[in-house]
Amino acid sequence: MMGTTMCRKEYDPPVIKASNHFLAIDGVINVGTNSSSTFLLSRSLNLQDSATNIPELNALVTIVAANGTVYPLTDTAANGTYVSAPLNLDPSQKYQIAVTTTEGIKYLSDLVTPKTGAPIDSVTWQLLPNPLTGANSVKIFVNTHDPTNNTRYYRWDYVETYQHQSFYQSYWYRVGTAIAPIVDPSQSTFNCWSTGYSNTILLGTSITLATDIISQAQIAQFEQNDPKMDVKYSTLVRQYPLDLDAYNYWLTVQKNSQSLGGLFDLQPSQIKGNIHGVTNPNDPVFGYVTASTISEKRLFIDNNALGWKSNPAINCPIKIIGTDPLNTLYWSYPDTAYDVYYFNSGNPPTINITFKDCLDCRYQGGTNIQPPFWQ
Repeated sequence: MMGTTMCRKEYDPPVIKASNHFLAIDGVINVGTNSSSTFLLSRSLNLQDSATNIPELNALVTIVAANGTVYPLTDTAANGTYVSAPLNLDPSQKYQIAVTTTEGIKYLSDLVTPKTGAPIDSVTWQLLPNPLTGANSVKIFVNTHDPTNNTRYYRWDYVETYQHQSFYQSYWYRVGTAIAPIVDPSQSTFNCWSTGYSNTILLGTSITLATDIISQAQIAQFEQNDPKMDVKYSTLVRQYPLDLDAYNYWLTVQKNSQSLGGLFDLQPSQIKGNIHGVTNPNDPVFGYVTASTISEKRLFIDNNALGWKSNPAINCPIKIIGTDPLNTLYWSYPDTAYDVYYFNSGNPPTINITFKDCLDCRYQGGTNIQPPFWQ
């Protein structure tokens, strides 16, 4: 009788262990009046990378017109976001993006013809039941139309800002070893504002319609008691007109990134943009550069219209401590996890304290400085 043995060996394909980080260029050349163009440069991630973002820093980035005029972009925040000065680009010119990395590697996009699009008509929201959960959800929609029937292909993204609050509101703050009443709103840490960006690819087309109208295109949805809706929420929706090639590129990216995972889902397809390596023509680079006007419209949703509350589980006990007999406003509590909540000037005077994260909304993220556009 003959015996057999079997062994299993871990399979680590080289592609998983590869250290390739290919350049990705994302942005639009803005040909609007007195408008800045913004491009985000980053590196692709490998499956074994622990980082969530690899910005491309210290690159030389320029907009180049077909007539040879060059417009520089700078990364003032040192985070891979390159921004031009406000420009008045000629919409009759063609433009391209040129990038030179710190290693001297050059990339160049194809020359593109600017596209002028229709403005956003409105951004609306509705409170609608979710048939899957039985609860209500907020859905946000965009509406637009082009009476010339020349836009046809659309892409949207948005910048969202939401207000959130600490568990307790204190009217006192600490200055070194003393406590003092809050007199300036910037000293308060009760209200904060956090900002985020859309992370899905939002596309629309009216090519099958007789008129160029986009009606109630859904761009976002929030389930009941989403913490972003606890106080007030705002979104700035941006609309980009596309040509057919750009639309097909973004449609491919959308299918590859948002529609995979099931047996009957669309299969991955090659993503080929209009940016190419100059130094190394075979060097992969991701992105598709377009030039267009950009339409924007802002929407606010107040919690008073919803009545939602996320009610996060949080431990915020109150302790009462005595004060220094020689200086009742002196702070000397040894546990640095606590801060002042309330000063009681009774006899004897006392101070109510609780955990810092119960008094400071910045522990949830964001800033306590109100945005200038906030209503």
